[in-house]
Formats: sequence, structure tokens, C-alpha cells
Amino acid sequence: MKGPLGVGIIGVGWQGGGHLRNLKALPQARVVALCDIDEARLKEQAEAFQVPHRFTDYHDLLACEEVEAVIIALPDHLHREPAVAALEAGKHVLLEKPMALSEADAEAIYEAAQRAPGRFMLNLSNRWMPAFAAAKQRLESGEVGEVRYIFARIANRIEVPTQRLPWLQRSHLAHWIGIHRLDIARWYIGREVVRVRAVERRGVLAQQGFDGADFFQATLEFEGGAVMSLEANWILPPSYPTLVDSRFWCLCERGVIDIDRSRSELAIAGPQAFDLATPLAGEALGQPYGFTLEALRHFVDCCLSGREPLVGAADGLALTRILCAIVR
Repeated sequence: MKGPLGVGIIGVGWQGGGHLRNLKALPQARVVALCDIDEARLKEQAEAFQVPHRFTDYHDLLACEEVEAVIIALPDHLHREPAVAALEAGKHVLLEKPMALSEADAEAIYEAAQRAPGRFMLNLSNRWMPAFAAAKQRLESGEVGEVRYIFARIANRIEVPTQRLPWLQRSHLAHWIGIHRLDIARWYIGREVVRVRAVERRGVLAQQGFDGADFFQATLEFEGGAVMSLEANWILPPSYPTLVDSRFWCLCERGVIDIDRSRSELAIAGPQAFDLATPLAGEALGQPYGFTLEALRHFVDCCLSGREPLVGAADGLALTRILCAIVR
């Protein structure tokens, strides 16, 4: 297929809007259509980025002949129907993580992807973070041997579930952020999880009227004997210096991999807060950069070349099964 690739975006909120900005930096892609139920937001985004077609029903976007690939950036609980419909319409699909919140929904998307002629990619963009990608290369070189144990922590400030994305009450923090570190662990270990033990606690969010767990801790055993301790929370206080906190510590046969998101090249002290502005993605001098852009570049390249994406439907199904076991 010759570029540029005609792309439609379903959902132009926080995540979808970010994809729209990033795609404008990729000459091999052209955003031709947007879809959102918020007509004011839809109009604003379409006019700001000069997108020719806008729809409030995703079926109409899928019927648009100029749309060759679809990015689905909807709330976690709304993934199944548009993903299956897009695949059945013959479109390439980039689906925001998680694939689904239930095994049945994930299986339906997986089966549709197996039947479809287009590429399917689950957007687990953390694989394109330089530190995680570099560590994967070191593991593949055999220098540090196989992974034996992983400790991973990931957290959000409390504003994410309570202010930015209140629909997260319909999801779970395992699906929302735990998936990122679980995906990296599967990628590094190269084997599947065979046993899960998990615990969660509630209380802090409930005081703010949010129905969801404050944190969870899970122990996961992999084929071959590797073990992972995974913990996540989304109740960091507003004063916490980063929106996302993360630590990934990996004990290997002959070495250690230590990736700490709290280490930052940029610290900003403002009149009311201190911020560690970790420059992993965003804009500099008016141009997007970073791991989120590189994940989109990979998807577009796969659509145009016919290559299989790095994160496919089989990964999404496996991750959903593990995450559902954690939530249970």
C-alpha cells in the first residue's frame, strides 16, 4: 500500500486528541475523519487540525471510503463493538489498551482480528519508551541471562480517576495502568503466566464518590519459573511531583535491569508546586516527540508495509485473561 494512510479517529478526548496531534507529524499518514459524541469538541478538533470529515456515529466513519485505518480511543468499557465493526469493515485498527474488560469481549475482538484482512495493533506504547526498548535489546543479547524476578510499581495521581477520566469507575486500575507493566514483563520473559494471586483495598476513592479499588498487589508466576510482583495505585496526592510514578526492577541470571521513572532530566518549581517533568513524550519547539509518537509511527508503517505489529490481538487476549484473574 502506498501512503499517505487515511486515518479516522473514534474518540477525540484526552487520548484521541493526543493521537491527532501526533499523527499530524507523520507525513505517511493523513487524518481524514473524526468521530465523537461531543459535537462541540468534535467541531473544535476538526477545525483546529483541518480534518475534512466529522461524525457523531462511528458506523458513519467506518463507511467513509477515505478511511483506511481506524484509531479507537474510547473509554475502556466501550471497546468491543467499534473494534469488531472496524475489523469487519476491512479497516486497519489501532485499539487503545486495554483490549477489553472481559475475556468474552477480548475473545470477540481477537476472533474478528483473525478473520480480518487488515492489521490490528493494541496500543501498549510503553514498549517504545527508550529505557524499556534498550533493556529488551540487552536481554535479547544474552548478556544478563534470563529474567528470574520482576518488581514493578506504577501509579497515577488521584486526579486521573476523579477529575480527568471519571468513566474509569467502569474499569479497574489493573486494566488502566497495571497492563503497562504486565505487558513489559511478558515481553521480557517471553512466556505466559500460569498462576495469579492478588489483593486490593478500597476506601480513599470511595470518600470522593468514586467506586473503585485504591490499589492492588499481585504475584504472578510464569512458565519456566520467573515470578513478578506487580502493584498499582491511582491515589497519589495532588502534590506528588509526577502524574505517573513507575519503577521496574528486573533480576536476571547475571545482572539487574532498573528503570525508575522518578529520575528526571527536568525539574520545574512553580509558585504552587514542584514538578518532575519527565520528557518522555510531548511537544518541543512546536513538534511532537516521544514514545507515543513512535508507537503511532510503527502502526502506520505496519499498515503500509503489511508487517505484523509488535503488539497484536494474541497479546491483548493473553493480557486480558491475566488482568481479569487479578481483578477477580
